[in-house]
Amino acid sequence: MLSSRYSGRRTSLLYKAIQMFLLRYLEKTMCSSRQETSTSISNITMHLIGSEGLKRKMIGFMNRTTREHLRWKASEGAFNLRHAVSTLIVSYITPQMISNLKPETEAKLIDNFMAFNIEWFQSPFALSTWNNLFKVLRARKEAAKIINVALERRKDSILEKQGDFLDTLLEEMKKEGSIFDQASIVNLLLNIGVVSRDTTSHATALTVDFISKNPRVLTELQREHEAIVQKRDDKEAGLSWEEYKDCMPFTRMVIYESLRLANLGTIIFRKAVKDVVIKGKLEVKRYTIPAGWIVAVAPSVVHYNAEIYENPLEFNPWRWEGKDLRSPGSKTLMVFGGGARQCVGSDLARLHLAIFLHHFVTTYDFSVVQECEIYRVPFPCFTKDLHINISPKSPS
Repeated sequence: MLSSRYSGRRTSLLYKAIQMFLLRYLEKTMCSSRQETSTSISNITMHLIGSEGLKRKMIGFMNRTTREHLRWKASEGAFNLRHAVSTLIVSYITPQMISNLKPETEAKLIDNFMAFNIEWFQSPFALSTWNNLFKVLRARKEAAKIINVALERRKDSILEKQGDFLDTLLEEMKKEGSIFDQASIVNLLLNIGVVSRDTTSHATALTVDFISKNPRVLTELQREHEAIVQKRDDKEAGLSWEEYKDCMPFTRMVIYESLRLANLGTIIFRKAVKDVVIKGKLEVKRYTIPAGWIVAVAPSVVHYNAEIYENPLEFNPWRWEGKDLRSPGSKTLMVFGGGARQCVGSDLARLHLAIFLHHFVTTYDFSVVQECEIYRVPFPCFTKDLHINISPKSPS
């Protein structure tokens, strides 16, 4: 009994030590000084990955990079799709953040972004946990060093602007009362480079996994995207913004159904600014959430609710037919958060999936070499990744 108590206390203390360490680390990693607000950070980030930034600057580069990466993978044999997509995302977003890095410096920065891994924690007693944590911290330090050097050179340069996101941040820093200083700029670029790839690469792998098990869905996707290609004057052109917005209703249904089932948003935290009265069911007729309380919302409870979705565990894109999918979220679909504060990366994630699927289904045939298996801690972690083979389609 004493041994059990001592063991439990020791385990608890070890978890608390890890928690304290991570909180201090995150204070340095995130833009967390008192005067900074999430709204200001979100607004400035939208210059890069909001709909206007994607339309004006990113979509062409995303098309080219996706096409190149799929071409490379077609010559490699079987590959891990999630890892490949992670590399793809970092490869197209890094030059948009800092555009004038030397090729070898850009490659090093991309490698450091890739070394960040949200699945590093397994157990406080596992040696691999501490080895992985060391790699994450070292990668962050190296990435921050590269960004700091680029920022200093840009500040001192008399050359004309590069037109990238770093220019936008430097202009913002010069404004009176700006929330940004050099440290917070570096931290924001670090966060975008890391966060942009993780959930989106998970979503891409799971979407392809769902499609591979539903031939009817794959056939309809191919029909829709081949029709888009046939209407173009230039058959080799990438997906345009107009095509993305107006010509792929079924693809949008597939994306939303995949995101609903994937449940990549784990817990949404909100604070009650005033007393909120909730109408209950059964024996609890009503109850009150007091002002100041923190509410934790689990989207999966909604997404897997049989009262909202018929056969909720079934992958069925047609359930979205006839529904307005222009808005990224609602009370019954919280894949990008809830309420007024949606995930700042929602536009990027949806555009990425559309571009990837466009090139994937129009240019390649694929076969699954290893099916994926996931568990949640609470975010999805892959015990087995999806491995696929792709090969160019034969000319029809």
